[in-house]
Amino acid sequence: MSNSGNIRENIMNSKIIFKQFLLAVLWGISISVVSAVHASNMLEDISFSSIPGDKVQVILQFSEQAPEPGTFTIDTPARIALDFPGTGVALEQKRQTIGIGLARSITAVAAGGRTRVVLNMVALTKYSTEVSGNKLVIVLDEANVARSTASLGRNTINDIDFRLGDDGEGNIIISFTEPPKNVNLKQQFEKLVVNIENVALPGELERRLDVNDFNTPISFIDTFASGKNIKMTVDTKGEFEHLGYQAGKTFTIEVKGLTKAQKEAREKAKFGYSGERLSLNFQDIEVRAVLQLIADFTGKNMVTSDTVSGSITLRLKNVPWDQALAIILKTKGLGMREEGNVMRVAPAEELAAIEKQELEAMKQIADLLPLVTETIQLQFVPASAVVKMLDEIGESEASKNQASDSSGESDEGASYVSSRATVVGDDRTNKLIVKDTARNIAQLRRLIEEIDTPTRQVLIDARVVSATDDFSKDIGLNWSYRTTDKSSHQPSSTGVEALKERGFAFDDDSGRTFANHKTADAVVDLGELQKNAFGITFAFLKNGLIDLEISASQLEGSSELISSPRVVTTNGSPAMIKQGTEIPYLEQNESGNTVAFKDAVLSLEVTPLIIPGQKVHMDLKINKDLPDFANTVLGVPPIDTKEIETSVLVGNGDTVVLGGIFERNLQTSTDSVPVLGEIPVIGAAFRANSKLDEKTELIIFITPKIMDETLSVR
Repeated sequence: MSNSGNIRENIMNSKIIFKQFLLAVLWGISISVVSAVHASNMLEDISFSSIPGDKVQVILQFSEQAPEPGTFTIDTPARIALDFPGTGVALEQKRQTIGIGLARSITAVAAGGRTRVVLNMVALTKYSTEVSGNKLVIVLDEANVARSTASLGRNTINDIDFRLGDDGEGNIIISFTEPPKNVNLKQQFEKLVVNIENVALPGELERRLDVNDFNTPISFIDTFASGKNIKMTVDTKGEFEHLGYQAGKTFTIEVKGLTKAQKEAREKAKFGYSGERLSLNFQDIEVRAVLQLIADFTGKNMVTSDTVSGSITLRLKNVPWDQALAIILKTKGLGMREEGNVMRVAPAEELAAIEKQELEAMKQIADLLPLVTETIQLQFVPASAVVKMLDEIGESEASKNQASDSSGESDEGASYVSSRATVVGDDRTNKLIVKDTARNIAQLRRLIEEIDTPTRQVLIDARVVSATDDFSKDIGLNWSYRTTDKSSHQPSSTGVEALKERGFAFDDDSGRTFANHKTADAVVDLGELQKNAFGITFAFLKNGLIDLEISASQLEGSSELISSPRVVTTNGSPAMIKQGTEIPYLEQNESGNTVAFKDAVLSLEVTPLIIPGQKVHMDLKINKDLPDFANTVLGVPPIDTKEIETSVLVGNGDTVVLGGIFERNLQTSTDSVPVLGEIPVIGAAFRANSKLDEKTELIIFITPKIMDETLSVR
């Protein structure tokens, strides 16, 4: 009974769940119907155009009276959004590219019985909306938008232009304020994508260019900013070939359509077979007969070995004849050698044996040829180096022959000298004396023409700049008390002179009145060496006075030390140049004290390697050592060392900053009278302030310059 009760309960639960699901489906359908009925007004079309006054006009056309939209804007990214209640969307494309002025694109989306239209902008600008019947007109006013490229602060695109070439090609010309550093052009399916790094784009150039009317493979050019970079997409049509090149401040993209012959050649190159097409449909036909059919079809002479036999079944339709021949030969284990207008077909093993016999016969003939002696003049390569190279080639061929003999196979290759040859190098005249067959000597001459060329040289110009900026300011003072004792009488002339020498002052030359001034020691002395001082009488007292002397000094200075080592070396060869001092010091060892030396030099070590594209790869090590004789240790000065070791790739004649070291020493100090210097306001008279600010910067520049054969810089 319990089991049957559980079954009935499960059945009831299932019915309840099914009813709930059915009600949910019906509710969803009813909501969709209500929404569809409610959204009877549909957005049917979007059009846009440029109108006078530097304005863009966008027209939204509805099936009924256009509703008043609710609008709002977003700064980042720049967007203008319009909401239309009770409307739907009946557009073929919900997103369209505008590419006029600051308007990038427009998107329309319907949801919940309303439609939202979003204008994607380069930057926000003034806009207005106006309802006219079943149309809503949006006008973007861009007249007051600043488009100055000066504020962009880096390399900027001045203009993007399209021109029609003389042969019907389309040329996209991009002009910059400075030569661009990184412009990457690549093809992605039917589009060309250009990525330009660290370049600014003015607002008026962020747009779409429609160039379909020029009848070139280019249809649209879209340019827009992507962070600090710029991306350009070029929509194309048909098959084309493209070329990108830079000249100064201009980068040009040339897109040219392919002719019918070029298209066929490209297809053949992709396919790998270029013969005329044929169809073959045979059941159990002899291989020799099929080969005869192909020979008759191509008009070529064919020699078939007697060992070719057997039959084949094939069905080939509209296949190039060379592909059909390759399939047949591969299926039956055959090989083919073509010499001029004659094809020779035989089993692969048989062809290999024939070729081996021919090579052995040629070798026997070469062994019987007479030997001749000739001299070969070398210009740039030492004769000993060429002899060494020929020895290495001979050793390599000997090891290959031993390997082929042990495996039972022969690997005969072209040899520049025979086993009977003698090659001697004369370094005095830089000539090779060769004794060999005339054929081998001719081969050797061709080899030497290839390798006897001047080695390119590179001038490495380094600059080590050490800049120093110093600033110091000192403010101090001292207080002093001076007593005064005055009396009047008329001494003799000799007495006046004697009193003047003792420090007395007189009112006039007659000596009628005079005063004796006795100065006491300073009460407060905070002067800084009294570099620049002036004094004032601060207060008068009975039989004395108080003097204030202020000492202030401000020192500013800058210096720049430039070291410029230069060295010239051949391509791939290391070079070093150094200048400096060897500092002696005592070193203890088993035999006692000996004098050793430590280098304190400015040195440059470099190994340049010229690579294609007029670029130079360099392994660099730069040292700048300065001995500090003011802080010696046991008579030996410490060495202030600055060193950099790196590898860089630099264009010919370009300058790169390898690195830099920046140091700053900032010191402030206050000297004051205890207690008095801490009193607010008044305490400033009992304090002396000092400030020191030293800045030191080391920057290393490197410039490689490739030299031509005349040893002048290219």
